[in-house]
Amino acid sequence: MADGTPVLPGGSNTYVRTFDAANSLRVEFSRNARDFAVNRYVQIVKVKKDQGYYLRINTEQAGRVLNANLQDHVWPDGADRPQTNDGTEKFHYRSYLTQRRDYDFMLGRKATEQADWDVVGSHERMQAQLAMTSRTASVHAVLSNAANWEADHVKDVSTIDSVTGPWDVDTNDRGDLQKSLDYAAEIIVKATLGVVRKKDLQLVINPTTAHAMAETQALRDHIKQSTYALPQMRQDSSQWDQYGLPDKLYGYSTVVEDAVKVTSRRGAAAVARDWVMPDGVAYLLARPGALVAPSGGPSFSTASLFIYEDMTVETFDDEKQRRVEGHVVDDLRTETTASASGLKRERVRS
Repeated sequence: MADGTPVLPGGSNTYVRTFDAANSLRVEFSRNARDFAVNRYVQIVKVKKDQGYYLRINTEQAGRVLNANLQDHVWPDGADRPQTNDGTEKFHYRSYLTQRRDYDFMLGRKATEQADWDVVGSHERMQAQLAMTSRTASVHAVLSNAANWEADHVKDVSTIDSVTGPWDVDTNDRGDLQKSLDYAAEIIVKATLGVVRKKDLQLVINPTTAHAMAETQALRDHIKQSTYALPQMRQDSSQWDQYGLPDKLYGYSTVVEDAVKVTSRRGAAAVARDWVMPDGVAYLLARPGALVAPSGGPSFSTASLFIYEDMTVETFDDEKQRRVEGHVVDDLRTETTASASGLKRERVRS
């Protein structure tokens, strides 16, 4: 071996590893919020072990006011300091366990030597995109599970007071979209005692729902009369150009999750494609702060990706078989770390 104790040939120690693409692919894919919408509404938590615990603390004590005159906390001069023995709060640890996944390809040496393009690099990028698409799928598998939410944080829009129906048939007189968004924001702000603000919330929908919303007269009139109309018409926003939705809607940031998955095998008679995020569902999710969570600090991100290994790119040059073997490795777990800071809306489309 090049570095280390000499050993007999065996296993994979006869391969020559190269890491030329590793840094570029990590930058290009795993942290690129422009090309992968999931980075706009999920926070990354780097972990040093593939399993462990994270802390969840109840928030009620920070806002507990039991009487209007604050009598429980009054301290007259000369009297003993008030001691209620009731100022602590419950907490519990929740476990995470990351899972390693490998996205691979194999190319013959003749193919790599005679190709008119960087065939190895293009396949590395394809597998990296597959890894990011799979990340997105893992996030939505967790978000779609009602068991991961508090009971009052999953709502059918038609059950919200004063909301008469789905968003895709909204009118100016009804205002169902704005009412349901404001209702969700109030639930979240109360549940987090005001720590999560409106500016931290992202409205996440898939492209089909986005187009249906953009085609309503209510939304068209809102855009015409809003301060966002001019920059949208100038096409300062690629989201407006593609989906007809502003970057801000009634003060909420909008995210169109447009990751596409192929559900048919290679060589199938017909290629089956679909959005990773299901239609007719919307999430109002919090992702305060930067994409990567501060080390050891509390996070109010609704969903988090615990990442032990972040898209390691490896290629192996097999001299005997005259081929190149490539891999992209991801080791992660999605958790609803602060489910109180988000809300799931169901049946937003008729």
